[in-house]
Amino acid sequence: MVTFDASELGNLVYLHAALCECLRLYPSVPFEHKAVVADDVLPSGKEMKAGDKVLVFSYSMGRVEGVWGKDFAEFRPERWLSEEAAGTKKKKLRYEPSYKFISFNAGPRTCLGKEMAFVQMKTAAAAVLWNFAVELVPGHVVEPRLSIILHMKDGLAVRVRRRDGVARHG
Repeated sequence: MVTFDASELGNLVYLHAALCECLRLYPSVPFEHKAVVADDVLPSGKEMKAGDKVLVFSYSMGRVEGVWGKDFAEFRPERWLSEEAAGTKKKKLRYEPSYKFISFNAGPRTCLGKEMAFVQMKTAAAAVLWNFAVELVPGHVVEPRLSIILHMKDGLAVRVRRRDGVARHG
């Protein structure tokens, strides 16, 4: 079985983009409960008083056409990639403001473990995809079940087979 180490993960730009796209559409924490700390007025004109409770639905925010464009419902990792670097065919990750992509919270409350989470996700995904062919079981419907943590209603039915003649990595 081939494994990958952290020093190689920076080159897996498309995988990083695919993980961001997964988290945009299916955030691990689909909503958060917040409290207003000081009286304020939202851009819409809505007055908020200190102590008011606010629910932030990251699941819904990942599906707003005005934020993500007409293809908001499509799984499209390319939305996370910038143009090719000058003189190369390599794409780079595109910066998205933390208040647009809130899977790891935003601003001063951004998750301290965000980069470690990406290292772990990329390490696991790269090893699985290098060593195995994974495909959805035909006809299986993926339906989310909202709770504190986002789950799939009936799990994820996949077929996994070891890849034939997998070349040794490294």
